[in-house]
Amino acid sequence: MDISITDRDLVKKCLNGSEKDFVTLIERYSKKLYLFIFNKTGNNEDTEDIIQETFLKVYRNLSSYDPKWNFSTWIYTIASRTAASHFRHENVRKKEPMIQLNPTSTPEEEIMKSDISGIWKSAGKLGKTKYEIIRLRYSDGLSIRDIGKITGRSPVNIRVLIFRAKNELIRIINNTGEFNSILQNDLEKNMT
Repeated sequence: MDISITDRDLVKKCLNGSEKDFVTLIERYSKKLYLFIFNKTGNNEDTEDIIQETFLKVYRNLSSYDPKWNFSTWIYTIASRTAASHFRHENVRKKEPMIQLNPTSTPEEEIMKSDISGIWKSAGKLGKTKYEIIRLRYSDGLSIRDIGKITGRSPVNIRVLIFRAKNELIRIINNTGEFNSILQNDLEKNMT
């Protein structure tokens, strides 16, 4: 996957008939969207259905994409609305995600993954809105402005929610005692 080509350039090529470049867009966003949608569904089947529907909508509506906006914001917005529509039309229940270990990892890597997984599990206690915003910011690396566009909230509201979510997450982790003090200190430094 060539990361030197911008999303905007890929969209232009797709609009000129390049299916190969649309595949590149899919490869670029599949994993990120999977994590984003999985947070909403909690199960693989619904997540995969929503992602497939998202990419179909992106393909059908590519000509309406305005290059003055970030493509990532546009695709996340489509994914978010597709998920909301899915839940309106389906009786979907959120299931507990399965933790999958990588057999080629070292024990230290598995411990770190377990700690990070534990942090995200604790973050799940924040509530749907705060969790989604924290995930978009710290896992997907989106800007405050982009998160605001995706969620339909003002940048000020996003900043307030992130601040509150970080403080609440630190409180949750301190109260559960699940993590060692080094990890807590790292979390507090990185989340401020």
